[in-house]
Amino acid sequence: MRPGPPARRARRGSLGPCAAALLLTAFAACTRSPAPAPAPSPPAAAASAAGDRYVTAASALRREPGEPPRAKGAKPPAAPLALLLRGERVTFLEARGDWSRVRASDGAEGWLRSQVLLPADGVAEATVLSQAWAFDRPDLLAVNVKRKLEPGTLLLVLKSRELFSEVEAGQGPTAWVLSDRVVANPEDVQAAKLVEKARWLSRNGRPDEAREVLAVLRTRLPGSPLVPVLAVELGEMPPPDAPLGGPAEGGAPQGPASPARDTSPPGPTSR
Repeated sequence: MRPGPPARRARRGSLGPCAAALLLTAFAACTRSPAPAPAPSPPAAAASAAGDRYVTAASALRREPGEPPRAKGAKPPAAPLALLLRGERVTFLEARGDWSRVRASDGAEGWLRSQVLLPADGVAEATVLSQAWAFDRPDLLAVNVKRKLEPGTLLLVLKSRELFSEVEAGQGPTAWVLSDRVVANPEDVQAAKLVEKARWLSRNGRPDEAREVLAVLRTRLPGSPLVPVLAVELGEMPPPDAPLGGPAEGGAPQGPASPARDTSPPGPTSR
């Protein structure tokens, strides 16, 4: 006799070893938790460094990054968009090599060398109203007798430590000064910015324009102690300790005629 239908149906319902393995694999794939999404890539350096910057040296705001060509017969470079002076604040937009694209306070966008830019985050503006010693380190033993900060120097204060403040003062590396000499009063800082401008004009052979800045300072902040400081530097006033004769030719103070005096250092008192 031939086998009946039930036995045949049973064979059809059974699974071979290969099919069972495939079924288990599919079930495991369905129940396994999905793989975590890849972490987002970190933002570009230019984006992560976004923010305001201080200009630390007078610099031309260029239309394109790179120095203008100097080869003979080369096409003359386009005029810079502006001249930004030390202490101006700009907005950083992007970096390209050694250059940074920035936006000036008037909205003009151009390129500056990255080395003249100081991140503004955590930086405070200040000045000194009298001559201040510079220190190489925050220690009284580290006084630098060859470096002094003149009254009206615009300071960018980076940090403070005990008796000292580290400042960017425009000449050479950063310095430490005694914190009690640092003044952050807004009017004094405004006066220091005008002094900074006038000194730059004077150094670059534009004394008449420097005197115009002095006039602005006198009008804007007539009571500032930096008004006489700048007036003396520009030759409009004699130094505070000058004799009554007024400044002589060449800027040296000249007093009433008097007998010649011995100016050698004093020696032991004779008896």
